[in-house]
Amino acid sequence: MKDLIRQYIDAGISRRKLMRGLSAAGFTAAAARTVADALGPVPAMAAEPGNVGTGQGIREVTGTGGMLYMQQLKSAGVEYIFFNPSTGDAPFYDAAVDVPEIQLIKGIQEGAVVAMADGYARLSGKVGVAQIANVGLPNGMTQLVNSWKDRVPVLLTVAAFGTETAGRDYPQDYDHQEPMLSPITKYFWLAESASGIADVTRRAIKFATTPPTGPVFLSIPDDLLRQQVSAQVWDKALFSVPMRIRPDKDDVETVAKLLIEAKNPLITVGDGITLSHAEMEVVRLAELLGIPVAGQSGLGYWSKPFPTTNPLYVGPFVPQSRFPGAVDVHFNIGDQTAERTMRGARTITMRVDPIGAAHTWPVDMAMVCDIRLGVADIIAAVQAMATAPRLKQIADARAARAREYNAGMAKMRDTIAKDLNNAGSITMERLGVELETAMEKDTIYVSDCDSGRTMDPFMAWGGADKTYISTGPSILGWAQAASTGAKLARPNMPVVSATGDGSALFGGPQPLWSQARYAAPITNIVVNNRSYNNERNRIWSIIAGEQFRAGKDMTCYNGSPDVDFAKSAQAFGVEGETVSDPAKIQESMKRAKRANIEGRPYLLDILVDREGVGAMSEWHPPYSVAAQRTRKV
Repeated sequence: MKDLIRQYIDAGISRRKLMRGLSAAGFTAAAARTVADALGPVPAMAAEPGNVGTGQGIREVTGTGGMLYMQQLKSAGVEYIFFNPSTGDAPFYDAAVDVPEIQLIKGIQEGAVVAMADGYARLSGKVGVAQIANVGLPNGMTQLVNSWKDRVPVLLTVAAFGTETAGRDYPQDYDHQEPMLSPITKYFWLAESASGIADVTRRAIKFATTPPTGPVFLSIPDDLLRQQVSAQVWDKALFSVPMRIRPDKDDVETVAKLLIEAKNPLITVGDGITLSHAEMEVVRLAELLGIPVAGQSGLGYWSKPFPTTNPLYVGPFVPQSRFPGAVDVHFNIGDQTAERTMRGARTITMRVDPIGAAHTWPVDMAMVCDIRLGVADIIAAVQAMATAPRLKQIADARAARAREYNAGMAKMRDTIAKDLNNAGSITMERLGVELETAMEKDTIYVSDCDSGRTMDPFMAWGGADKTYISTGPSILGWAQAASTGAKLARPNMPVVSATGDGSALFGGPQPLWSQARYAAPITNIVVNNRSYNNERNRIWSIIAGEQFRAGKDMTCYNGSPDVDFAKSAQAFGVEGETVSDPAKIQESMKRAKRANIEGRPYLLDILVDREGVGAMSEWHPPYSVAAQRTRKV
């Protein structure tokens, strides 16, 4: 599918061939026309020669290839470039001198740069632009996996080795750079001429931001960036048209009828709702029919698109859960992992992505559309099929079961929370309770911490409560950098990042340098158990191999030496403190909040208990390099 769309954008195939390809992929004729119109070329009026340079959205630019690139980004509405420089990139930054509309945000490691762009894109809904050194590309690729799996629009650009040196085995040169990005991008481009730089930049941005969105890669040889040329630069409105695809009317009516008549329906929700800004519509549909809603579980999700305090929310999706029991109609909205078959249930899936729908598990009905429009159409159909009194009767009966189940779960959480108050050390659950008390309701919480079963259930997410942002594949080292991008996207909202100590070692403390330089008021929390705690639990409890039988943790203990993250933060210009007493968490959070209000980042190194099988052991394979010496040098 991505090759088909890319060929059409690059004018490699006709509209007719695009329509045939979309039909073969399962699109209805109406949906295929909508896609073709959205991906269509510049409107004829704007493309007329007389409109060039007259304020109609197209202007002629003369300058270096770097200037063409920068001016095209400006015309596309780009506000920030996240970067780490190299010599070949100089034309980019020479051009930036005269483009004050774009702010350069520097990172000091390529992975952090990509994660900042990713965090910005998730919260702003705009393309995140990252520019990194050509030879440092593999560093940036680690974090690009998060963008790829989560459908985040990121443009990653490098100044490639010049056309006169390519393929000659120079010290930092390597072949096949562009195809190397193929598995983790929607597509990649190599600029072939200086005059085509603006054009290929437009195509890359359009491809990244066209749903289903995702990262793209652009490689521009540095000698082309230095050349003086003239080319057209287009405003974003002329090449980026939102794809607002409505579902087939007959499918809408079928789904509406199934949801009304179901004996025990269930809605599962996923990140596609967040990408489509359809949270309110999904709440309306669930409440209209009293349908229980289950969220994502395990890996594979990065947002919480349904309010967790809503009485219809029943927690993470578990196929064999005792509640709601035997489901007869399963409506999956935007979740790539919850299409799995429920015995006896009719499964409907609504996705933006035609490739992802029914990719792994069979479904009875797949609807490819804009989720916000699709759910709104189903709501209208439901209201047209049944009277308000009948709908209320249906909703009340279904919701009563969900309320009863949630009351029991809330009682259990309250019991756990009361017991936690007597603990002298900090458990993950206690930390969740304390953070829920300390954080403002409009906080953006950026998590790189495997806490879905421990901390997270004690905090309220979605709706009028906190915004939860994480990553589906959980590539470590993301959150501290991504929170910087998130703060740029939402400067008036409190931002808190939470990383495990392992993740903080992967990705930090480099992002703290950027936070200090740009006065980004973020509260950075390191959830520190000096261990890859969840990995050890999986290795010992699930695999239960020789390590478990011998009682020897060969890989997961991170102590000896114990890292002092607070001192490390101070070396990068960020205030920090260590917290080990649960009674002191609120005071520490108040100091962090005060620093944020005054415009400064802050770090809390919170020492939490290790939990699970073998958690208390600090054994690790002993070895001393010093002891191997035959002479002391």
